[in-house]
Order: sequence, then structure tokens, then C-alpha cells
Amino acid sequence: MAENNPNRQMRLLVNPHYHDERYPTLTEEKRKRSNLPKGMLKDAGEKLPFIKEIIYSLEKENIPLWNKFLEGYYDASGISSEAFDQAVQISSSGNMGLSDEMRAKGIELKSSVQPSIFYLAFNMADPVIGGYSESAKKLRQAISIAQDQEEYISIFTNERGIAAQGPIPPGIFGYKEGKEGTNFAVYEWIKGKRVRKSLDVAKKLLAEAGYPDGISEKTGKPLKLYYDTTATGPDDRALMDWRRKQFGKLGIQLVIRTSDYNRFQDKVRKGKAQLFSWGWNADYPDPENFLFLLYGGNAAIDTNGAGINSSNYKNPEFDRLFNKMKTMQNTPERMKIIQKMLKIVREDAPWVWGVYPKSLALTHQWYSNVVPNAMANNTLKYRRIDAALRAKRQQEWNQPVILPLVLLVLFMGLVCFLLYRNYLNRQKAVIRKKEY
Repeated sequence: MAENNPNRQMRLLVNPHYHDERYPTLTEEKRKRSNLPKGMLKDAGEKLPFIKEIIYSLEKENIPLWNKFLEGYYDASGISSEAFDQAVQISSSGNMGLSDEMRAKGIELKSSVQPSIFYLAFNMADPVIGGYSESAKKLRQAISIAQDQEEYISIFTNERGIAAQGPIPPGIFGYKEGKEGTNFAVYEWIKGKRVRKSLDVAKKLLAEAGYPDGISEKTGKPLKLYYDTTATGPDDRALMDWRRKQFGKLGIQLVIRTSDYNRFQDKVRKGKAQLFSWGWNADYPDPENFLFLLYGGNAAIDTNGAGINSSNYKNPEFDRLFNKMKTMQNTPERMKIIQKMLKIVREDAPWVWGVYPKSLALTHQWYSNVVPNAMANNTLKYRRIDAALRAKRQQEWNQPVILPLVLLVLFMGLVCFLLYRNYLNRQKAVIRKKEY
């Protein structure tokens, strides 16, 4: 570290004594199996690292950062909400691609699904929404179907996410694509596509749970549920309105209870929150790191709030399979056990599985060997920069614009000419007046 000024910039220099390490060598077949883009093998066998100096600069606002990236002074950039429409186009089918402006500059879009999940949790210890009876399961399944996660992703995340099918996100062993990885408690597989079950199915489940049209058969009153959150700002109002709407589709009244974060955590740890939103980022790339969120031995109410199982979910068969699976190698046998566990939790529905977030990044064409990997922190040594191309593009994109200066000079000249002509006219008028 040659310079460490967090309020301005941090500068790193290559270690001249770094051990002899080479860029990975792969066959074309292995490259394809690893889903690596073309061109990733051109540096195979070359000594690492390629970049001799790295500078991180602090930008306190998004707009200057974005403008400097477009001018070529930053090699990569995220996409803020202000710049999203300028950078990304979304097709009618929901596919994401670069805008014409970005493609014209040779900018590349890098996207990846993060090893994370955001979900809506049911407190399984709650007498209304919790429990393991058939009616309780159907109530949670009905609510899960009504929560239109695809709409949430479109409205609140600019399509930066995919609807979750269970606790395990893509890229983690145990996750399956397509029909095999579908949560059939909430979705159907129609013509090769995953389709959310209709609201009629959710209403039927709700009626079977004892709440036809959202009215309790026992009390004759509308079902009222309580959602705890820390969302108190004006920007959160739209999200809370959307939450109420999702429950309202079933005739369920959702009461929003806001509090500060400490009070919210206290409620969750003591099992006093009925419904709440939560999330998890992987500590390490293993299914155990997600499935332990639902392990009964980690239930918050049984561990004085120390347990990570905030929904207090406890299923003996799930727990038995978890203990068997957690230390296994990634073998076909482990995959079978995980699929059994997923089937159990999908049916019990302790969570509305929510969203796997997707990250987006933009890189210039001179910045190569870039592959998104949220679990790897040692990728800088593989990166390469074509400094000559960067300097060329910076010069092309930042030519001085002299037209405004020319127009200003012409305008000032015109003003001076008009003033001078007016002065001459006034002088002539005075002379004529004296002659008369």
C-alpha cells in the first residue's frame, strides 16, 4: 500500500517479491464447462499479476462517478438508480441488455446472481401464522402465491434479481435450474416455463385453511396479520403499500408496525414478530450455510436470541437430514438429501422465498479478464488493462468543445458592434442638432 488516504484515494503497488504464479491454463472444453467467456485463455501461463498499480478514488456522489466512467477515467462502474435507464435496456420479455449509447462506447455488461437471499419470514411459533397443521401450511402457501415476486423485482429492483425457489441461491451446490428446481407449492411448470400459480389457487388454499375470502370461520372477522419493519422513510411508503396490496388480494388485512432496528431485532429474537423481512449473504459457498437458517437447533426463541433461525422453524425430519448432510462432500448422495430437505421446507413454507439479488457492473473494453464472483476476493491479480487503448479512448471522448467559445466570441463581437453603431448614431444626431 503506497498511499492510504480514505478521504481521497488509496494506491496499491505490485509486490516486487511476489512468488511465481501463473495465469490458469485450461482447455477450451473446460472453459466452456466453467461458463467462462471467450478470450479468457489468451493470458494462459503468463506471470501474475498484470497490473502494476491500482488506484481507488473516493467519489462522494454518484453522478460525478458516472460521468467520469463515461469519459474513460474509471475502468469499471456499478449502475446507480439515476443511471440505470441510460445504461440498460429491458426487453418486453424481461431480458436485460446494454443501451445503444453504452454499446457504441464498447462497454460490456457483467451480471451475476449473488449468493444471497431476501425473504419474508413467518414466525412459526405464532399461534395464527405458525404451526405445522395442514391448515397452517395452506395459509402460508396461499400467502406465498399471492406475493408477486416478479412484480416486486420489476418495480423495486429494476429487474436486478430472480424469484427465489428455496433457501439455496444459484451457484451454491444443491441449487437446480428449470423444472427440477421449481417450488411446486407456488409455481407450475407450463410449456417449459415456470409460472406462478393463479390467485384462484391461493384463494382456494386460503378457504381450506379456514379463511374463505380472508374471513375467519371461527370468529367471522377478517384475518389481520402484523408485519414488523424498520422501513420508516418516505421512500419506503411505496414498498409498504405494495405489501398491503399483496395481502389485500386475499382479503387479508396487513398492519405495518414500524420500529427502530434495535427494537425490531429484539422482537425477532424473542419470537414476538409475526411477519418480517430478512436476508442472508453467504459466508462460504456451501448449502449448509443457507440450510442452517432453518435448522431447529438454531431457533431464536430456544437460544435466547442467539440462533440464526429467526423464523423458529422446527421440523424433525428436516433437522435429521440436515445433521446428516452438513459435513458431507458434494456428492450425488448429498444432492439427493438436499432435494429432500428442499421439498420439506417448500411444503411447510416458513418463508416466502423472495428474491436472489443480481449484481450488475459495467467495464470498458480495455479492462479484461473480468468474471463476476461474489465469493472470491483475490481476483485483482488476474485483471489486465490495455493502457494504450484507454489513453486513446480518453482522448477521443474528451475533445475540447470549442463551439460554445466561438459562439460566445461572435456574440460579444455582435454586442460590441451594435453598441458602437448606436454610439455613432447618437453622435451624428447631436451634430445635426447643433447645425440646426
